[in-house]
Amino acid sequence: ILSGERLPALRHLGLQDSEIQDEIPAAVASAPSLARLESLALSMGALSDEGAEALLSGQPLTHLKRLDLHHHYLTDPMVDRVRAALPGVEVDLSEQEEPDDDEWRYVAVSE
Repeated sequence: ILSGERLPALRHLGLQDSEIQDEIPAAVASAPSLARLESLALSMGALSDEGAEALLSGQPLTHLKRLDLHHHYLTDPMVDRVRAALPGVEVDLSEQEEPDDDEWRYVAVSE
């Protein structure tokens, strides 16, 4: 999927609701298919500053029309950084969650 070889018309990609949501942006950030996407959804998972940093450190995302990161565990400084890095992109950073007492992060939809 991320190579885009078999999906030349891919414009919208959602890789969501994952416990390993910090690993997904690292893969997406270097994917050949990223440059032709109009929207990207990495929401509803356990995304933290680590995953957001990987996403921002990869290919430019300013060509996107929409980036959906709702239900996330980003800190306030990282939320500000994501918004500042993507002027003109509709970024959904709603549902900012806090890890529980054991630093456990939950996905939006599970059992």
